[in-house]
Amino acid sequence: GGTLLMAWEKPAVGIELAEEGYEVVMTPGQAYYLDMAQAEAWSEPGASWAGFSPPEYTYAYEAEGELPEVLRQKMRGIQACIWTENFLSRAYFNRLVFPRLSAVAEAAWTPSARKDWDRFAAIVRMWPVL
Repeated sequence: GGTLLMAWEKPAVGIELAEEGYEVVMTPGQAYYLDMAQAEAWSEPGASWAGFSPPEYTYAYEAEGELPEVLRQKMRGIQACIWTENFLSRAYFNRLVFPRLSAVAEAAWTPSARKDWDRFAAIVRMWPVL
C-alpha cells in the first residue's frame, strides 16, 4: 500500500497497474494532456505522441469507464497534464489549454448521464481566458 501511480502513456497502462493491485490516477495523454494538438491538421499547435484530442473528446472521455467494474475502486482520480517547454506565448498556451482544462474539470465531477456537450460548449465561450 501507499503507492499511487500515474497512468499517462495510454489507458491500458492504468488497467494493468490496477490489476497488479496499485492505486492509479488516470491521466492518459490521449485525453488529458493539454499540450497535445486539438486536431490532426499539420498547422495545429501541440505535440502528437498521443495523437490529438479535440475538446469534445476530452469532455466525453470517461477514465473510470476504461476500468473493469471490479477495479474501479483502484482509480483514485484523474489529472490533466501539460508540458510547456515548447510554448512560445500566452496565446499559444491559451489555444492549447482552453477549453480543454475546463472540459476535464467538468467531466471529472459530472456523472456521464448528466454530461451535455452542447450546454458546455455554449457556456464555456463566456468564461474568461487568462
